[in-house]
Amino acid sequence: MYDPIAGRVLLAGGSTPTNGGRSFQFFNDLWAFDGAAWAALSRSGTERSGIALVFDSRRQRVLSFGGYSGSASLGDLRLLEGTSWRTIGQHPELVAAEAGFVYDSHRDRFVEFGGSAGQRQSHGDTWELDGDRWTKLPITGPAARQAQVMIYDPRRQRTVLFGGMGVLPPGTRQPPVLGDLWEFDGTTWVERTAAGPSPRMGAGGTYDSKRGLLIVFGGSDSAGELGDTWSWDGTTWRKLSDTGPEARAMGYLAYDAKRDRVVLFGGRKGYPDGDRNDTWEWDGAAWHRVP
Repeated sequence: MYDPIAGRVLLAGGSTPTNGGRSFQFFNDLWAFDGAAWAALSRSGTERSGIALVFDSRRQRVLSFGGYSGSASLGDLRLLEGTSWRTIGQHPELVAAEAGFVYDSHRDRFVEFGGSAGQRQSHGDTWELDGDRWTKLPITGPAARQAQVMIYDPRRQRTVLFGGMGVLPPGTRQPPVLGDLWEFDGTTWVERTAAGPSPRMGAGGTYDSKRGLLIVFGGSDSAGELGDTWSWDGTTWRKLSDTGPEARAMGYLAYDAKRDRVVLFGGRKGYPDGDRNDTWEWDGAAWHRVP
């Protein structure tokens, strides 16, 4: 996530396989990237992965929602104060890891969709947060999923959702990998049917505010990891690149508005020994690895 007040990209928490994939190490560290180097800020709160970070532009603050602690999905809302997290809300009715969570600056609402409540338990409801109160909206929309791309487009005043991993059907071994595209205007979800990226889960996604584009990189499908880069302008998907970072899923993407760069950190190019800690930047034309 990009913090425009501090002019830096923030990275929080996460996990990585250990013992040949038999266990996981979870993190509670916080890092900042200024365009030249990553700096460790602090360790705070419980160790967790699959959290959603957003910047509340009206109140100029960084929030974290949900995640997975290693034993259960979480439903807490946290506020970043300095370099420490403070829990400002517990929401047991809405526990979710790898959820979509964005700030709709036009309506001053936080929008949440999807995420995993546990094994084979993905959400398919739309929730809004107004202050401290969650409201489940009585609307239909995308199918239940987790690990999707979800951003807010302030130019078009739309929440945009792409892809993800659906619910594992009974009697099957592989969950469906999704490639549908939806937009939410605060009232209704509308599916968009333009030709674009192949179905994928765990893709990196961010909003390029200078060009008004959703940027999507990588992800994975039933055949393995992907390494292509795409943009969505509200009408058309455009493939931007097939080269750059190694194919991977779960790469962390953020748009640095001050430097006009999309920043990619890490991701998983295989299991259990494929987690990466490299940093790349997209300048609008090509990817470049940060030394």
